[in-house]
Amino acid sequence: MQEFDLGPVRASQWLRDFREGHSNWTRWDPRRREYTATPVAYQQADALARQKRTAFLAEMLSPYAPAEVERFSVVPWDLQHPSAKTFSRLNIAIADALQVAFTYASMGHPEPHARTIEPHSLVLAGRRWHVRGYCLETGEFRDFVLGRMCDVRVLDTPRSVDTATDQAWSTIVKVRIEAHPALSPAQQIVVRDEMFRGTAARVEHCRGALLQYMLQELRVAVDPDKQRPPEYQLAVSNPKECKSWLFPN
Repeated sequence: MQEFDLGPVRASQWLRDFREGHSNWTRWDPRRREYTATPVAYQQADALARQKRTAFLAEMLSPYAPAEVERFSVVPWDLQHPSAKTFSRLNIAIADALQVAFTYASMGHPEPHARTIEPHSLVLAGRRWHVRGYCLETGEFRDFVLGRMCDVRVLDTPRSVDTATDQAWSTIVKVRIEAHPALSPAQQIVVRDEMFRGTAARVEHCRGALLQYMLQELRVAVDPDKQRPPEYQLAVSNPKECKSWLFPN
């Protein structure tokens, strides 16, 4: 009703039409007293998402003749396509302030293991989706990659930790980005013209919890002596204000 500005009668009609047209997409959950999506719905949603990406590319190239399309080359670098069911379960838990249990694996702990969190935000950082929340196992607010989560279950247990206590999330960090000092003067001008519209630097604001992702995505050096061109063409000019929010090495 809120999303499409509908009244109760019109919203009920929409939902009834949807269930009649996609009878295997929803089922009644007597415990939650609401309709929930079925596994079939999530499978077909994932398939539709893939079709949409393909259709978008086709639409972009549609004005061109087949011979002209050969001039274009697309690099399919986006390997992260999180499960629609995982995304939905997390979204429900955030909206209802409930805990979530799941199985997780990470680079530091690659063996699948159980985690329980109190999620508060979904984050698209670069090319990957994360969920931010309080981890009951570690007693800290942490980020979890959706693509590494499985068997996600929304629990009946309500959130116990106030989201406002997530200091890294609530703190906004000012980041001043400049051309890498190891570049030649002429190269620095090239970078400024491309990235900063000719100005000497660019100031961005970012949540402390997301700062590492932003710098990684933009390839910005925090330690210019070690992170050097050509891999890094940008550098942070106020590293002291940023380093406390970066992940430990």
